[in-house]
Amino acid sequence: MRGLQVAVTIVCGKSVMLGISKVQSIVVAVVVPVMAVVGGLYWGGWWQEASAQADGTLQMDISELVSERMAAENIPGVVVVVVQDAQVIYLQGFGTASLKNPYPVTPQTVFDLASCSKSFTALAVLILRDDDLVDLDSPVSHYLPDFKTADPEIAAEITVRHLLHHSSGLPGTFAEPLAIHSGDDAMDKLVAALEKVHLDRTPGSSFEYSNLNYCLLGAIIEEVSGVKFEEYLEQRVFIPLGMTHTTMVASEADEMDRADGHQLLFGHVITRNIPVYRSVVPAGWVMSTAEDMGKWLIVHLNGGIIDGQQVIPPETIEELHTPGISYEQDGREIGYGMGWLISHSDTGLSLVWHGGDTSNFAADMVLVPEHQLGVVVLVNSQSSSRAHSIAPDVASVLLEQELVLPTAPWWGSWQSVDKMAIAAAATSVAAFIALVVYFWWRWRQFRRRRTAYLKSVRKRTLRIWRMVLPLTPLLLLASALAAIYAVVWLLFGFNLFRMLMRFGSFAPPGVWIAGWMTFGVISMWALSLAGEVLFRYWIRRRVRKLRSQS
Repeated sequence: MRGLQVAVTIVCGKSVMLGISKVQSIVVAVVVPVMAVVGGLYWGGWWQEASAQADGTLQMDISELVSERMAAENIPGVVVVVVQDAQVIYLQGFGTASLKNPYPVTPQTVFDLASCSKSFTALAVLILRDDDLVDLDSPVSHYLPDFKTADPEIAAEITVRHLLHHSSGLPGTFAEPLAIHSGDDAMDKLVAALEKVHLDRTPGSSFEYSNLNYCLLGAIIEEVSGVKFEEYLEQRVFIPLGMTHTTMVASEADEMDRADGHQLLFGHVITRNIPVYRSVVPAGWVMSTAEDMGKWLIVHLNGGIIDGQQVIPPETIEELHTPGISYEQDGREIGYGMGWLISHSDTGLSLVWHGGDTSNFAADMVLVPEHQLGVVVLVNSQSSSRAHSIAPDVASVLLEQELVLPTAPWWGSWQSVDKMAIAAAATSVAAFIALVVYFWWRWRQFRRRRTAYLKSVRKRTLRIWRMVLPLTPLLLLASALAAIYAVVWLLFGFNLFRMLMRFGSFAPPGVWIAGWMTFGVISMWALSLAGEVLFRYWIRRRVRKLRSQS
């Protein structure tokens, strides 16, 4: 009986234990997942909120950085786009698109890209290469039979690749007026204008940045494709990438809400638009919006993929970003790919970038491939020497480390040029006042010491140096002008004075005014001193005549 009780107890206890175990299992199976979901939602919401707060803080930091720089540097308008992991994470316009007719800058406002345009031209050339229409290692003359320079044998060695890498030997700044042509035949005029240019170096030997390289690439694209350069890029680059508000035609840009450009006039920012020369478009006149430029960054950071579609082969993107030649600046080694510069930060980050300047716009593109980060900053003025630091500073905020890109020397900005113009204008005014004072003093001297003056005119020992010395400035001025004209014509093959007149159509007005003031006052001094010689000669003739009559 006791054994039965024990057995029952054991069996019942086991049953109870089994019941309790089932209840616990049910609790564990139901409650724990529910708690996990609730906890996940709680912690996920907290994380999202914290992440959103962090993103908001970063966006606020970027906005404050740009606003402070604009206020400090007197910049009318800026637009910024930042992409990361194939997504636009920041897109904001600042300031006004025009000081003359104020309206706010938006992500849809069209800006001039200046030399950032070269990256589009380079891609177009590689598309032609991928279509077996261009061989990068073929001579330029193979596609442009009329292309030649003052060194025809050496010019025949220039290849398409040399143009892409700025290693052709074509000279830079001082020869670039040759690229300024308008009209449907602008590319033909460009090729013909290079006939008298002397190369600076052997093709492929070293780097020299020259807009002529990319202007010629535009001519090659037009010749090989059989359509206008602008049409080819629209059909093969802009439309496939969904860049519907990007153009190279000024009238189209105006219809798409193009911002006005701005320049300095003796320290004051003024609204001033400049003509677009068609032959220069491949090197520096794509016009686009921040919204479209976000797509451009994504394509380059995402191996040619945008919106889930492969629009550019990844090998092509990699080739664009691969240095083909290098040079040293500020102690850093910099490579030039195809429309992109390549360098490294102090921490070893690879940076792929390009900047651009016209005389009334500035632009910068920066890629940090290791972080899948890209920044574009567009500025509608040339009123600041620090405009090009905004893009790397924005990237620095996001990466929490300082990124520094090589910059132009102090005299290389239009702001510095404007300061020099102010100094030149002030010097010219002072020289003009001095000329007036000199004439007043000479006139008084002549009135008070007329007899002594007449005697000095008659002295043979003083006559020669008194005539030659005042003529020297005029002779030097005429000789300098003739020499400069001859050198420019012989080396570059263009009319200096005609190009100076054209320079006035896009140069800041203060520079143009100061230049004419300086030339004018130097000419007035030279002519005045020469006039004094003529006056003395006239007096001498009068004295002789009076003597003969007496």
